[in-house]
Amino acid sequence: MSARSLVLLALAAAPAWAQTEPVAPPPQEPIFRTADAAILGAALAGSALLVKYDVRITAWKGYPPFQNSARVRKTFENFAYLGGPGSLVIDAALWGGGRIAKNRDLATDGETAFEAAAISGAVTFLIKGVVGRARPLVDSTRADNFKLGRGFTDGYNYQSFPSGHTTAAFALATAITSRLGERKNTSVRWAAPVLFSVATLTDIARVYTHDHWATDCLMGAAIGTVGGLVAARWHERHP
Repeated sequence: MSARSLVLLALAAAPAWAQTEPVAPPPQEPIFRTADAAILGAALAGSALLVKYDVRITAWKGYPPFQNSARVRKTFENFAYLGGPGSLVIDAALWGGGRIAKNRDLATDGETAFEAAAISGAVTFLIKGVVGRARPLVDSTRADNFKLGRGFTDGYNYQSFPSGHTTAAFALATAITSRLGERKNTSVRWAAPVLFSVATLTDIARVYTHDHWATDCLMGAAIGTVGGLVAARWHERHP
């Protein structure tokens, strides 16, 4: 066979060879993304800028109509519970209700929300321990009372930054909203405003009761939001 014939044969067979080569799947985006880092970075930068206003913000509870109001305090305490420990109860109820009703989506919603709370809660706990910030109830005139590692040794009163209740509330709101949005479930239209309103009121409540500075809650909201996004993306990839 001549050289010319070999070349023509190779050109004719090239499309067939190309079809047998495996096609690489498109690269998947990472579960933790640049936008998540931007959220955390913006919250940290905002906290650094706003810390000098923390004392002034904390003092608002002393102004009318909030001054010495038992009813207002009780309302805020209820929201703090609903958004904090109560959010874990909601997570478990969604998972358990979905399992009982054999509703896979509902069960996975609860599982996702619980995982979001676990991820963001672990991050919050570690930062609390390392930063060692005193809560306003210790001294509401010193928002700059930080000491490295004190949160691990001196307990609750020195675990102010970030807010764990706020973290849990925003983790739940973000995880559920992301899950509903991914499924294009129309209930997201009312669920998102309700969940994020409760999370925001939890945030305000923790400041009102002097358990946290405003900047604690800002950082807690960012950590919870990112935790919810990460958990929801993981479940999208592992249905």
